[in-house]
Amino acid sequence: MVYHIPSDEDILGAAEKVFRRSHTVTSQHTLKKLVEQELESKKKQFLVSEPRVRTLVLNSGLVQVEIRTRDGDPDKILHKCPVCGGSLLRVKNKTIYGGEVTIEFRCDVCGYWTGKKKKIPTLYVFHLK
Repeated sequence: MVYHIPSDEDILGAAEKVFRRSHTVTSQHTLKKLVEQELESKKKQFLVSEPRVRTLVLNSGLVQVEIRTRDGDPDKILHKCPVCGGSLLRVKNKTIYGGEVTIEFRCDVCGYWTGKKKKIPTLYVFHLK
């Protein structure tokens, strides 16, 4: 079976049509399937990955995302946002001895945050802005 990889613009155009029809999509997998159905033509079959659709839609500012998480390994160090790939801002607090401690990580793009117990995303609910 021959398939084609669509451009970012094609994916965003298909996602806009999907969100105009249904304002909320309840999972990343469902969003991928709906975008692929929208991209489908008679001559070509397009395939996209779930993370690619998620990051494109979030970075475009088209939608808001509700992120449901579970607790993960507290020793894992995060360098970038696991949801959208953006940078994480460190929220720090002063100690009584004058030092600083990082108490939280936040992403301004998608709203992901985690504290001492690292939060691992498990479900994404997308809402049209």
